[in-house]
Amino acid sequence: MDEWISATRCWSPSPSPDGTAIAFVWDGDGRPRVRLHRRATGEEWSIDTGPDLVSTVRWSPDGAWLAVQAAPEGGERSTVLVVRPDGTGLHPIRGVGDGDRGAVSLDRWAHTGSVVAITESDSETTTAWLVDVESAQRQRLGSGHALQILDVSPDRRRVLLRRGRRGSRHVGIVDLDGTEGWHEIDSGRGPGGPPGAVEHPVAITRDSSVVAGRFVEDGTRMLVLTDGGRERAALVAVDVATDASPMYPEVLAERDDAELERFALTEDGGLAALVWNVTGRSEVELLDLASGKPAPYSPPGDVVTSAVFSHDGDSLVLGIQSPDVPAAVWCHELSSQTTALICPQEDPVWSPGSLVHPTLETVTTPDGLALPGWLYRPPGVVGPLPTVIYLHGGPEAQERPVFTPLYQTLLERGVAVYAANVRGSSGFGRSFVNADNGAGRFAAIRDVATCAEHLVGSGISDPERLGVMGRSYGGYLTLAALVNHPELFAVGVDVCGMADFETFFARTEPWIADAAVGEYGHPIHDRNLLRELSPVHRMDRLRAPLMVVHGRYDTNVPVHEAELAVHGAKAAGVEMRYLLFDDEGHEIQRLENRRTFIHAVTDWVTTHLGLETPGRGEPSVG
Repeated sequence: MDEWISATRCWSPSPSPDGTAIAFVWDGDGRPRVRLHRRATGEEWSIDTGPDLVSTVRWSPDGAWLAVQAAPEGGERSTVLVVRPDGTGLHPIRGVGDGDRGAVSLDRWAHTGSVVAITESDSETTTAWLVDVESAQRQRLGSGHALQILDVSPDRRRVLLRRGRRGSRHVGIVDLDGTEGWHEIDSGRGPGGPPGAVEHPVAITRDSSVVAGRFVEDGTRMLVLTDGGRERAALVAVDVATDASPMYPEVLAERDDAELERFALTEDGGLAALVWNVTGRSEVELLDLASGKPAPYSPPGDVVTSAVFSHDGDSLVLGIQSPDVPAAVWCHELSSQTTALICPQEDPVWSPGSLVHPTLETVTTPDGLALPGWLYRPPGVVGPLPTVIYLHGGPEAQERPVFTPLYQTLLERGVAVYAANVRGSSGFGRSFVNADNGAGRFAAIRDVATCAEHLVGSGISDPERLGVMGRSYGGYLTLAALVNHPELFAVGVDVCGMADFETFFARTEPWIADAAVGEYGHPIHDRNLLRELSPVHRMDRLRAPLMVVHGRYDTNVPVHEAELAVHGAKAAGVEMRYLLFDDEGHEIQRLENRRTFIHAVTDWVTTHLGLETPGRGEPSVG
């Protein structure tokens, strides 16, 4: 079974400006790093950016630099580095913040030259910067809650900024002061931006969340991906005003049956690639912005995770996954209408069709809400099955039909998996994603029990052999389901989940805590609600054997949360196991650790669901 656990993954593709090469993140040697692919010959080589784990790479418009976001041991305190494509010139990029105490995020490059847009978070406030990689001069754009730089106008006189906490993210245009050249800006001057800067509000509607945006027509118009004024996210165009009056949108693309998840735009602003989320699977359209006419494109996989055009607009480079295909990079040439696989270049060792594809299984809650989820059944097995309900993180994320070695390993051992989308999941409209906010989280916990009851009542699952597990917020929801509905589950696995909202808010990174207030509640004003929602105060009701998994470098959900769960399980007298990785953060990224994790979790689940565990050496435990 290790063949799919060890499969190479590739993501975050970025084509060179001349279109001859593509950069991406690759983990073929056991950890994520930068790799380049030459299109004409298929030659590939890696770029050494140091020991930190890489998450993102972006090619500069002049082709001279690669910008890389990475983090020590995969933690939250990320850094941004730049390096030349030949591997020389490696150095960090930051504004004036302390990158050792905070996080530096790579937002984007400007449209010309080597000017990179970054944001720095070292408190509840995020600061946005433009940095000239060649001269190291920097320009401060402003500070605020959860800032992100969406775009820089081609003349660098306007910047499109997104600000706001989770679920309520708005955009504004910052007009810079027009001074020629680059200069230092006193971070204490002005109301939040540089001298002379004016921020224009963008009237999408107050109750909205903006995902992405781009300038077009030399900065006089912009495209925004938002759910403002509608249930599902759509693409709108806004003409940029010359004063501080609000700007109103024109809808370019929307669907009643799908949510626009992302869009890519050619450099001349004439063609957009629209990636629609249709109950989890991706559909792609190429939209001619002049005529408004869309043309369908069928991607070679179920889920498109990223999309970017080459500088000349002829190539659309895509990140794609499917249940039997690991994260891969593909390049579609519009002129020839051909699509080629870029990475991974090696063929999978498993035969096509040998891995399980899921079916959509919708659960209806007592209050009438439809919960779409993905059911994976072991092949050739009938009757009520031992089953694990898996709960994703976020909660603003979504279970989708992607490559998941853990599921395939459980299936090989005879365990069905129901990958649930309880209320609060993304991809199903604004009402659904906000349905678990605040006190709505009680209903989300109840949703887990409803999924269990549906699986048993429909004859899919054996009521005596039902487990629950999840990661991050899904780990929290696992603990909450185990202590609120102990009669339903025979085993549980909590992967880097929160046990206590009070200690989570006190110990997580301050910018993460600030962004989470709208989702979970205020740590002071909603203290009683958060206490009621925290599993740590009900651990005496725990009955199922519990496995707890965490990374020591996790500062998103600090390891203290795992220790609380472990202590509570021991006090409750249940069988438990604690798997701590000394060299991981919030995600398990190293191949050997992923292998250890999958084997350990599978053994734990199958043992406690009454399935025979094949002999193997005990995996190492941090």
